[in-house]
Amino acid sequence: MARSVAHEKALDYGNIRLKNYDFDIEKHQEARHRYLAAIFGKIPKDAFIEPPFFVDYGCNVSFGKCFYANFNCTFLDPTFITFGDYCILGPNVTFTTFSLPSDPKKRINAVEHTAPITVGNNVWFAANTVILPGVTIGDGAVIAAGAVVRSDVPANSVVAGVPAKVVKSYATEEEKKEAFAAAGGVF
Repeated sequence: MARSVAHEKALDYGNIRLKNYDFDIEKHQEARHRYLAAIFGKIPKDAFIEPPFFVDYGCNVSFGKCFYANFNCTFLDPTFITFGDYCILGPNVTFTTFSLPSDPKKRINAVEHTAPITVGNNVWFAANTVILPGVTIGDGAVIAAGAVVRSDVPANSVVAGVPAKVVKSYATEEEKKEAFAAAGGVF
């Protein structure tokens, strides 16, 4: 039941139109924030999620300040997904905290394995990335477009590929800007 309610609220969020608030941006943003709070519980005022997005329960996802998610993000949250401050998600990013056994005899009984996902501060997820159960992502990391992350990501690093591997680490602000640009971003 809780999943169905969260699914419906996420769909309804996409129908909150600026024109329904006489193009009053402040009222529109307040309405969106109320919907996000109804889905996720506590959510910072400066968090924003572009519709549509998809969520399993919502109550297991927590956000730091200045969170932004682009279109079509998915949060499969039978257990916790925790974001630090200043996280940015590109379009079509998926976080899944559960998996099923690869053995079909075990899988038929639908026994899922869950493990939380923890994201540090100032992490950027480029388009079409997938984060799998049990992953911790360090502060300042960049997840390159199309990466599938199945193991922990060190702070101040760029990961790319399937499965994702560290392709660059940086220590200085200049190295960070170069890494960000190399991953397709503009600093």
